Amino acid sequence: MEPISTTVIVNLTDHPGLEPEVSWILPLDALDMSVEETIEQLQALTWSTGEEYPVMSSLQSRYGIHNWGSSSSFAEFILSLSAGGLGSLGATAIDAAVRESFRKLRDRARGDDWGDVISEEDALGIAKSRIASQYNIEAEALSVRRAQTDAVERSHEFEFIHTDGRSFGAVVGIFRDSPTCMRIWRRGTDAAS
Repeated sequence: MEPISTTVIVNLTDHPGLEPEVSWILPLDALDMSVEETIEQLQALTWSTGEEYPVMSSLQSRYGIHNWGSSSSFAEFILSLSAGGLGSLGATAIDAAVRESFRKLRDRARGDDWGDVISEEDALGIAKSRIASQYNIEAEALSVRRAQTDAVERSHEFEFIHTDGRSFGAVVGIFRDSPTCMRIWRRGTDAAS
């Protein structure tokens, strides 16, 4: 059975086992790629810095079937890349490679519709909720530092400051008529973690 929905997550961490500094999230309907092709596409990201060796990484995939009157199936791919020691040029190269890879994956998905832009207020709630769950903090401790709407991409980008001084950010858009947090990140000290 071909998965009805596929989610691809790419995490950029300082070192394996630590919370990600950046997470890219791409939910897709009916990806027109085999599991092997998807894994190859993601493994190519480990070489995106142009170094002699790939960056340290971990790739996990899972497949499942939900049954509650009718069946639906899903696949999830999570790639964690270690950015320890890469510097800003390496992180920029990975960021550009992930964006290009996600564009290719979106192009290979059938039935995807990016829908209309959602309100900034709704997007703000989604962003805070995703950051709070990813980094185990209280959403109420986040104050908006910057909010920006991208009319072309039909998305909202937010930057937050936490009460402990750390900065967080998120990009929220519409995917298959559902508001989706597509990218989150954090910056600053880890004193509160």
